Amino acid sequence: MNLLKKLRFALRFLSAIFRKQYRTIFVGLLLGASFYLVIPRIASTIPKPIGTQKIGVIGQYSTNELPDQVLKELSYGLTQFDTKGEVIPALCESWTVADEGKTYIFNIKKDDIYWHDGKKFETSDINYNFKEIGFTINQNQVTFSLKEPYSPFPGIVSKPLFKKGLIGLGNYKIKRIERSGKAVKSVHLVPAWDNSLPKKIFRFYHTENELKTAFNLGEINKIEGIFDIENLYFNDSVNITKNVMNDAYLGIFFDTRKAPFSEKTFRQALSYAIPKENSLIRALGPINPDSWAYNPDVKPYNQDLTRAKELLGNDESLKNLKIKISTLPQHEKVANTIKESWDQLGIESSVQIVTFIPESFDVLIAAREIPKDPDQYILWHSNQPANLSGFTSLRIDKLLEDGRITVDKEERKDIYFDFQRFLVEESPVIFLSHPITYTVERK
Repeated sequence: MNLLKKLRFALRFLSAIFRKQYRTIFVGLLLGASFYLVIPRIASTIPKPIGTQKIGVIGQYSTNELPDQVLKELSYGLTQFDTKGEVIPALCESWTVADEGKTYIFNIKKDDIYWHDGKKFETSDINYNFKEIGFTINQNQVTFSLKEPYSPFPGIVSKPLFKKGLIGLGNYKIKRIERSGKAVKSVHLVPAWDNSLPKKIFRFYHTENELKTAFNLGEINKIEGIFDIENLYFNDSVNITKNVMNDAYLGIFFDTRKAPFSEKTFRQALSYAIPKENSLIRALGPINPDSWAYNPDVKPYNQDLTRAKELLGNDESLKNLKIKISTLPQHEKVANTIKESWDQLGIESSVQIVTFIPESFDVLIAAREIPKDPDQYILWHSNQPANLSGFTSLRIDKLLEDGRITVDKEERKDIYFDFQRFLVEESPVIFLSHPITYTVERK
């Protein structure tokens, strides 16, 4: 009975309050419902705070030699490369070639373009200090006069332009640079024009292990171009993107100056003995497969032990041959696979771990960057020190010489198609794969 009395009392009490305060209660309910429906919509239209990208980079740099990864944020040049290796306008709107490839005339954009210090860009600000190249300015035109024809020249002026103090023209400007002695510890960038862009901080580390530790501790939240993701701590807030580096390749370089590596058939036999990647990362030649000058129709050297043994024949001198395979530590697994493959041919080999490219070697496993322009004169011409294999071919030399003086694009394409075909046929290097890298980013 006491419970029923309490319930009746509570109902009468609430009823009395409602009769006296029903307007207030109704308004409160109406406002509550409105806030419940409207506030989320309003909140969704409010810009979220823009975070700061803290990017880790391996390497030691001075303020005068910052990596391209930073410089491209700060400024740009007369031209730029697109994804196919084509040179396209940047600060210029067009260019013409005269005097059989010795003169390049760039027409500068007439738009109002400003340096980060607020001063308007003038054609006279162009400050490429090329040696032995004439340079003249005429209103909105810049003319470069070369002593000899050089068809890759439009790509050379893709180098970013700066005023003193790294004042550039790009999307970002420098807020401050932190140093340790002469070495740069970090570069802090802020948007130059568009405040919807995130701020960026580039931090520099000596080794990959230091870089990974910094990511695990939260000192950085983004790593680009790392070759392995071991010893990194992940959770749901971390995104991992796998990338194929088409602008580099892993290859097996022969020292063609010494026997039996001086013999083409011997090099080809060793190439046929090795299993090749059948996936998208397979490298077939020295030029980026995204390039306009890439030739996909070269000899692939798919594994064929029968063909390899045919090429070797019954050469008795090979029975006492012992090949030393030099490799950097990160390619040791590849080196062991190669050793096992050559064992099947009856050719003895051993793996030697090195920390730098030796002056003398039998076989060297190394990764090599691919230039954006198809011109590879410095890498493969017989008189160039960067020719790792010491490879000599009058035909290859002539193609490389012609390629850098030929202005017509279609003619250049034909030249570099032939260059790739003949180089792969000669096999001074066995092309293996394009490296895999990872971008790791914490949200």
